[in-house]
Amino acid sequence: MLVIKTSKKRACMASRLLGLVTSLVAAALLFYPVLVTADSLDEGVQEDSFLLEIAAALAAYDIDVTSNLNSRDVVRQRIQRPRLGRFPDLPIDSLASSVEIVSWESGYRESELGAVAILIDGLAAESSVAFIDRWLQSSAKQRLLVTFYADDFSVAEKLAEVAADYGHGIEFVFGDYPATAAAELYATAAQRLAIDSRAARKYRTEVTEFEYLGERVRRKSNSLFVDDGNAGDSSLARREPSVFLKETLGDEFNQSTIEAIIVPGGVALGEIARLDIVPTEFIFENGELLLIDEKAMVWKLPEIAMADAKALFDFVARSEAINSDAIVDIDAEGKVRISSALRDTEVGFAIMHADTQPFEFVPNLPVTKSVIIDNGVNWKQVGNGGRLQFAVDYEVRFLSADNMRIAQTRAALAYEYDSSSKTSSYSDSWGRYASRLDENLDYSGLGKSMSEVATYAGWVGLFRRLHEDQLNFLRGRYEFMKIDKSGQKTPSRY
Repeated sequence: MLVIKTSKKRACMASRLLGLVTSLVAAALLFYPVLVTADSLDEGVQEDSFLLEIAAALAAYDIDVTSNLNSRDVVRQRIQRPRLGRFPDLPIDSLASSVEIVSWESGYRESELGAVAILIDGLAAESSVAFIDRWLQSSAKQRLLVTFYADDFSVAEKLAEVAADYGHGIEFVFGDYPATAAAELYATAAQRLAIDSRAARKYRTEVTEFEYLGERVRRKSNSLFVDDGNAGDSSLARREPSVFLKETLGDEFNQSTIEAIIVPGGVALGEIARLDIVPTEFIFENGELLLIDEKAMVWKLPEIAMADAKALFDFVARSEAINSDAIVDIDAEGKVRISSALRDTEVGFAIMHADTQPFEFVPNLPVTKSVIIDNGVNWKQVGNGGRLQFAVDYEVRFLSADNMRIAQTRAALAYEYDSSSKTSSYSDSWGRYASRLDENLDYSGLGKSMSEVATYAGWVGLFRRLHEDQLNFLRGRYEFMKIDKSGQKTPSRY
């Protein structure tokens, strides 16, 4: 038997060494979940400055973090602890839609959910009003909102404490916190995260952040949807008029490249407006839409019913999502297909009616379809009163297929609409059948019948410009997105 003798000093040193090792092991076990969270749940956390910053502190409270709650590797793991994370289909600056805002606010009013609003690198606010005011003036990288299910209240509390400890501005949104203020934060949050838990997954709701929980991205994709990065874009398009961009119809000098069998008739608006000013902000205030330019000058816009403006705003959002300019198409049997953003609205009904008018004025051409498209939208200053008006160039076209079944414009009538006078002026015609146009054709009457479409084209062009330039639209956004746009019911046949 081998006996090893040690001195008391060596034994004491060994004991201290053992204690040190034990402490290190305990510390390692304490922080081991953090390393697992960052490396195993989602390597993307290493690239996410906010999540990486708070990961260690949250792990001490048994809360995991991930930059992709829908990652296949993350979802396939059985959920043991609450998770804070992002969604790949809610990238930065994907502001909530009207439907999302309504669903979220409804859940909040029922005390079923809450949120932690985090103003990155912000200071503690003296009041909720002061916090929201600073929130609306902050960049997209600073406005982060975490939605949580009511049963995860304690988890949200820990998150709020940790984020505050790291110097971020915090607004804890739950219980007695005013519902309209809560919904305004949600409507303007540029980064939308959620707390994932077993309880949250069982919560039955139409709130996007909860519907996405537990869902994994499609194979070879980083999205829950067929078209990577855009929720619906195939699924949404199936419920819309035939998807197409008006440029593919060609013009006087370039032939169309769309097969006639899929060419929609109807109305298609897709121009991006030109502006005389350089806008920096778009706001909705006291029931009025306004533009702010680089010199902080406030510009008033032409009068329009806010329900109509909201419908056109929604159409642009849908159009950008599915990459289509089509608004309405009425087939040979009178069946109506209209953008869902304009269905059952006054705007939709007016455009649908306008789509029936071209053949009322031009009845004898051997063509099969008509289509109304915009060619140019220009917003310009009027006088020195800080008001803008617009002009729209548009065409009423008549199409049929050639022997290769490619749609061709046989005749096109060009007009210019002026929003100041609210009149359309005929300017030109072109196409192989232009010479066949009736000498007594009521050009003025046709233009007048298109005036509402031309007005809407002006606003669509402006909203497309705002979208293209990613113009700040936070002040009044919540109130604008809640506007009821409903109007005349769209018939299934006309």
